[in-house]
Amino acid sequence: LELEDGIEQLTRSHRRRGMRVVVSDFLTPGDAELDPSVPPPWERAIRRLAVRNQVLCIEVIDRHELEFPDVGEMLIRDPETNFSRYINTSDDAARRRMDAATQAQRERVKLALRRAGAGHIQLRTDRDWVADIARFVLNYRRVAGMLHQPPQGVSK
Repeated sequence: LELEDGIEQLTRSHRRRGMRVVVSDFLTPGDAELDPSVPPPWERAIRRLAVRNQVLCIEVIDRHELEFPDVGEMLIRDPETNFSRYINTSDDAARRRMDAATQAQRERVKLALRRAGAGHIQLRTDRDWVADIARFVLNYRRVAGMLHQPPQGVSK
């Protein structure tokens, strides 16, 4: 099941308004994912879900996806497309390209979720995710409280 199909199914199956939480790595196959201006295939589905609901997207990030280790020749394989190739991880230029691609992907996800009107938390597998969620909730409450304050000089 593709991410956008799952989100569409969630939109259709839950008619009542409420909070919807989507947990994913938001990685999508294809070269376009390096271009932040190209919307990912799931963005429209999240936007539709956010029309009637408060949407929180939890992006799960594995530190191994962020750090390209220097271990020599490595076979990498895309589990969705089964495409595989060897990469020399000792090559500084290859590591810089991989780091740039990873940053572009993170930026693309962040921008797409913002455009869709969804809240966004990044949870890393190498950190305390409970603390990250607590920090998000505290920040959200602080911002929401400021948004619901009357303008200065106006009484409540």
